[in-house]
Amino acid sequence: MKVTFIHKLAIALALGGMMIPQAALAAPAPVASHQAVVVSDVALRAGGVFVGQVVDAHGAPLAEAGVSVRFAGKEVVSCTTDARGVFAAQGLRSGQYDVVAGGGQVTYRLWDAGAAPPTANNGALIVTGDEIISGQCGGCDPCGCPPGGTGGGASGALGWMKSHPLLVAAGVAAAIAIPLALADDDDPVNTPGTP
Repeated sequence: MKVTFIHKLAIALALGGMMIPQAALAAPAPVASHQAVVVSDVALRAGGVFVGQVVDAHGAPLAEAGVSVRFAGKEVVSCTTDARGVFAAQGLRSGQYDVVAGGGQVTYRLWDAGAAPPTANNGALIVTGDEIISGQCGGCDPCGCPPGGTGGGASGALGWMKSHPLLVAAGVAAAIAIPLALADDDDPVNTPGTP
């Protein structure tokens, strides 16, 4: 089996590239002078009632959690969640509010029901805790979680791939290198003097 210099170079680069940690290749993160605040729109219910639920990172409701609704840095309403983690802050008007609950803070733009944009939610969901949940499966089970669970703990093939990145990299490198080597083996041998 004859492997040309270019094929050898491509194989070496593919293998080398797979073994370099991604952090070494990443560009340095820009230093921001201020952190961007994500603001969600929520429609108030009749009488200026702002309804929401406070849950931990695993989706369990936080009962008896204090909720502070602040406008321009000053608390305008305080309330406590019920056994299901639900709260109802009354007497609010349209505007941008910070909601502090369970050790976390979220910013919401509250709208009177008739003036709310079509994309506004009917209530707020405040997730607190150290762990970040990036999404929910909803029963599709691509991440190995139980139906209706959150996508935090991957198991099965995806979980194995996450816990064995070097073996996955070696497999990808082999998937690139082997076809290149076999393709070179199929080429007819060109010798001088033959057409």
